[in-house]
Amino acid sequence: MGSPFRSFSSGSSSSGLVTRGVKWLLVSNSAIFVFTLLAKAFLGWQFAALKLTPQDVFAGSLWQLVTYQFLHDVNGFQHILFNMASLFFVGPMLESAWGTLRFLRFYLLSGIGAGVLVCLASVPLGSLEQATIGCSGSIFGLMIAYGVLFPNLLFFGAIPARYFVMIFGAISLLGAIALDGSRVSYVAHLGGLLTGWILIRTGMLQRLGGKPGAGWDPVASFRKQWKEWKLRRARKKFQVYMKRKSGRDPFDVQ
Repeated sequence: MGSPFRSFSSGSSSSGLVTRGVKWLLVSNSAIFVFTLLAKAFLGWQFAALKLTPQDVFAGSLWQLVTYQFLHDVNGFQHILFNMASLFFVGPMLESAWGTLRFLRFYLLSGIGAGVLVCLASVPLGSLEQATIGCSGSIFGLMIAYGVLFPNLLFFGAIPARYFVMIFGAISLLGAIALDGSRVSYVAHLGGLLTGWILIRTGMLQRLGGKPGAGWDPVASFRKQWKEWKLRRARKKFQVYMKRKSGRDPFDVQ
């Protein structure tokens, strides 16, 4: 059964399996979530030093730009379930196109970029002491990459990927300017989208390692594969048409 989150009816191919890097991220995030959940419940640990707190980052705790990506809200399951489900559906195709090394570096850099924007935005927002956790910034970076590389694949069997990403971007923008306590989270979403877009459009993605080949362009590669698939489909339709035409009654006049 195909994924309910996307449709491959447009002719794109995928192994349909969880790739190595995605599997590592799923396992590590889930394991850390269980550990922090139990540690808080039985030991009262809060892991404040690993959360992204802007005033701490400005004071030199730069590791928080990475560690916060692996922490999730232990007061419920919605946070980690959304992020892991998004990673499961979006990640494998990107890793298959880029290679594991490039995929993981893109993922981490998107999260770091999101964290940097959160820190910068905390100054005018007055949220220097507000902690941020979760890999949503990384996930939104993957989403923008998915929308750029596979714009015509369908989410929920109806919405092309490029429009799906635009909708999420608009929601995050509106949430970031809303006057409520959750706007910092939306800033992280925007930071992930922006970082992912910059990595792709500036060519920095090509220097992140991964599959061999200098100057490899994932967008051009996908477009080439898309054109080749359409050409094969047109050739097949023509062959079927000619076969049907050759089998007609020669006295059949239309």
